[in-house]
Amino acid sequence: MPKKSIVLILLLAMALNLAACGNKDGSENNAKQENIDAAAPAGKNDLKFAIDQEPASLDPYMHTKQQGFTVGTLIFETLIKKDKNGEFVPWLAKEWEFIDDTTIIFKLRDDVTFHDGSKFTAQDAVYSLALGANSSFSKTVFSSIDAVNTRAIDEYTVELKLLNPYAPLLEALASFRGAMLCKAARESMGEAEYGRAPVGTGPMKLIKWVSGDRIDLEAYDGYWGEKLPFEKVSARIIVESNSRSIELETGGVDIAMELAFSDWERIEGNPKTVLISGESQSSTFILLNNSMKPFDDIRVRQALAHAIDMQSLVDIAFQGNAMVADSYYIPSILGHKPLGPMEYDPEKAKSLLREAGYADGLEIDFYTYQHPIHSVVAEVLQSMWGAVGVKVNILVVDLATLTELNNAGKVSTSHMSPAVAIADPDAALMIWPTWRTISIRHNDQHVQDLLDAGRASYDREERAKIYGELQDYLFDKTYSIPVAFPKAAFGTRDYIQGLEFSPSLVPDMTRVRFK
Repeated sequence: MPKKSIVLILLLAMALNLAACGNKDGSENNAKQENIDAAAPAGKNDLKFAIDQEPASLDPYMHTKQQGFTVGTLIFETLIKKDKNGEFVPWLAKEWEFIDDTTIIFKLRDDVTFHDGSKFTAQDAVYSLALGANSSFSKTVFSSIDAVNTRAIDEYTVELKLLNPYAPLLEALASFRGAMLCKAARESMGEAEYGRAPVGTGPMKLIKWVSGDRIDLEAYDGYWGEKLPFEKVSARIIVESNSRSIELETGGVDIAMELAFSDWERIEGNPKTVLISGESQSSTFILLNNSMKPFDDIRVRQALAHAIDMQSLVDIAFQGNAMVADSYYIPSILGHKPLGPMEYDPEKAKSLLREAGYADGLEIDFYTYQHPIHSVVAEVLQSMWGAVGVKVNILVVDLATLTELNNAGKVSTSHMSPAVAIADPDAALMIWPTWRTISIRHNDQHVQDLLDAGRASYDREERAKIYGELQDYLFDKTYSIPVAFPKAAFGTRDYIQGLEFSPSLVPDMTRVRFK
């Protein structure tokens, strides 16, 4: 028999069964013509969209999940934005100037208020920038900010100081990571309560969060900018992927995020719905907690890597809608270096486990949550690792619990796909700084030194060389196992326009318009 084992044949059969559930609706529409007569229902003044998981928080400095960021695009705003041509444009800051490589002056608008009616001032901007620099969730893109010396020159002028030159600064400030928060509200409420009832400057304000069901927003009457064409928003939490698609097809929601691969063809073929898909700038990986046994032993880590037939894993879990990850970030980002995947060699995996003292096998816990990709990855790994003597206990928790455990360093191993805010290696390598509290916990200073060097340089060739060296080093150490560079898609009703696919997987919901 060829290289594929009986186990993998059984897994492929399982994948086909999964794809068959809800994949065909009897139609054979392979191409859909634009419905030029589509129009929103008469009098429609609300927007409903479905997200696949309940966010742990809406505070952009307290999480890394696209579900919370997507809702947050309606609540929070940034100092600058990027227009459709990719140019940086003024937003809450009406102008900015680089004084030198590490000093930028921002002049703020004086007509912006928060949802509680208080003024947005330079003090709020300085506070938000300091949060970005110090929070373990956002420090990956803002650690170059000098939080101590960044200051408010006057009520509407900010002097942003950097510890070192930082090439992707404007990209970071224009991303959902650069949200401006209300200093007084967050300090009085506390970060946990603020995350559940945030106060921003955006066109919509939060009115109710029904846990497990929905997050409701309404138009902020004091908004400084252009009013949106809807007065109410409901972000419905619909975990089951087929249910999200059905809600979209029946008009229960206007937009459905994170569509299952098995539903893409049906959504694209439905004359009342539109599939919007593209290449993600994120990657997925198998997290190994290097502070826990047995993952503190490189022989065990490499044994687990050699035990994975990565092409089969990706084909099964992503159903042809992802590339096998050959490194630690996608090829279109500066400095990408193809290295992997590690060779599939079960016998070598068994040999490494024997060398590490696990000739009789070992038992590990694998954390996941209900998700059409992550759940399948867990089951496939359970089989592949089981074939070399590693018993895998799959622990299914909700996303909020997994986030909490991960941040506390208590996740032993899991399949993860963090949202990459900007197309820069510094952001794409967000899990690797030693100060991150997440469960990878490699604690390798050489990794941090290379990250710092790459972040500090404005020279593209020099940065590419540094990040290439870092990828070589990470591959040799096998602190984590890269898995896939996935595609993604969301769907809309045919009367929705203005919403474009975002490689960050966080579409700007303020761009939604009705036909």
